[in-house]
Amino acid sequence: MSDDSNDPVIVLVGPGRAGRAFARSWSAAGGRILLAGRDADATRKFAAELSAPALDLAGGGTLEGDVLALSVSDDAISHVATLLAPRGRWRFALHFSGALGSDVLTPLHSAGATLASLHPLRAFSGGADENWKGAFVAVEGEEPASQAAAAICRRVGARPHGIPASGKPLYHAAATLAAGGSAALLSFAARAWASAGLDESEGRVALAGLASTAVEAVGRFPFDEAMTGPVARRDVATVRLHKAALADRPDLAALYALLARETLARTFGRGRESEIGEIVGSAESAGPRDPAGTGKKLDSRGPRG
Repeated sequence: MSDDSNDPVIVLVGPGRAGRAFARSWSAAGGRILLAGRDADATRKFAAELSAPALDLAGGGTLEGDVLALSVSDDAISHVATLLAPRGRWRFALHFSGALGSDVLTPLHSAGATLASLHPLRAFSGGADENWKGAFVAVEGEEPASQAAAAICRRVGARPHGIPASGKPLYHAAATLAAGGSAALLSFAARAWASAGLDESEGRVALAGLASTAVEAVGRFPFDEAMTGPVARRDVATVRLHKAALADRPDLAALYALLARETLARTFGRGRESEIGEIVGSAESAGPRDPAGTGKKLDSRGPRG
């Protein structure tokens, strides 16, 4: 282990897309990092890009450092932790899963580590310019390790936020809806575009551009101000046309109805809620409700995001 607790040596195992982005950020911040991965050739190549040492994960040697960080698939974390526990001593052990708590690292207690998890709220595609700078990072775990994880985040320019382990599955489900869900939603939209006789590839690009402007608005304004489209404008005739157009596509019709009901709930008080609610299949959903699911009643001005 290093003697300098303010400049920890991190042993990064994986590393997946998030791990590679982290390694770039940590190296750029002047941090010391050692890399180990199942694909030895790929790990050595990436380590050379960072001028960092590559360790032999397959061998039986030690993997010494201050922080052990696992950037592997969720299903592999506990197994990898068990395999590595006899191979080193660490102050802290971390993983990058968004859904799992730090308790999956419990085998590493025997290696002297306290445990934490940190998850960057960012979609990584594997690009060479990806990093953690500016990212919201959910941090959870035992007190010494979670404090260290938060300090690591701040050093790379990320924004750590504490979260209880019990909240991680729902937090990650929300993240999945926003990221993977957005891509899947665009896939549905592109199918409708193609069914209208247009080129799906062109639609993918055009619709992604449209979606990006809508998402940007959500980042700047409360939901009721950012939402647009015929439901938000209460264009009842247009909503009827959409329902008719989707009549032979029950999957798209159901998705359209779900999104329409959420838009009604977020923009309640503009009028014609019952009319649109009946069109999309649930007049009951046209009334005000609490989108967070807490059961709280909202006033007629609607939620403010």
